[in-house]
Amino acid sequence: MLAEPKIGLLVPLHAKPEQVGAVAVFLNVGYSLMTGNQEPETLQWFAVKYENQPVYAIFDTFAFESGRKAHIDGKAADALRANASVLLAQAPDIAGGHLDVSASKVRPKGAETDVKKGLTCGLGVLLKAKANKVSEVRDFLKGALPLVEAEQETPLWYAVEFPGTNVFGILDFFETPSGLDLHLKGEAAKALLAKVDELLEGPPDVVTVEVLGATLQ
Repeated sequence: MLAEPKIGLLVPLHAKPEQVGAVAVFLNVGYSLMTGNQEPETLQWFAVKYENQPVYAIFDTFAFESGRKAHIDGKAADALRANASVLLAQAPDIAGGHLDVSASKVRPKGAETDVKKGLTCGLGVLLKAKANKVSEVRDFLKGALPLVEAEQETPLWYAVEFPGTNVFGILDFFETPSGLDLHLKGEAAKALLAKVDELLEGPPDVVTVEVLGATLQ
């Protein structure tokens, strides 16, 4: 990894019922627009599908705002905007997907030539902090990084915050379902569950995802 991710985008894509398969095909095209150093300031890019839902998402990270702007103005985003009305049940909320990356672990193991970079699955976790606990949640997520660093089967992990809200998130990706299961049973997950009542408005919103494609720098 040449640079540390500091900001990002998380954009859910709600497929029309008759276009679920077509969205997957489109995201494969999107992957081709991200390869070959076409966006040198996009550090990581992931295309995923939510488990048991007609929902996909794109998650990407950047070191600088210039990289995020270049991505939003780039070929992949242009293709999404051009096809959204045909493929999606609602317009993608790019502005609402802006996020800050508070902490991250990026230790990919897969072959660079593999579309998925050796990844098969992941988790998306949304956390809504109590109004008076925002700073505590931020500090907790930053402090969880050493616990995640100790997880050999968790190669990629991001703690994120949606600016101007009390919403935080965790996004992580795994080579195997067993790696995901180990993470859910690990010390970081235990620490989070122990703090739910104290810090959060309610239980974490957790979704399992299938990795369709990834580019990593």
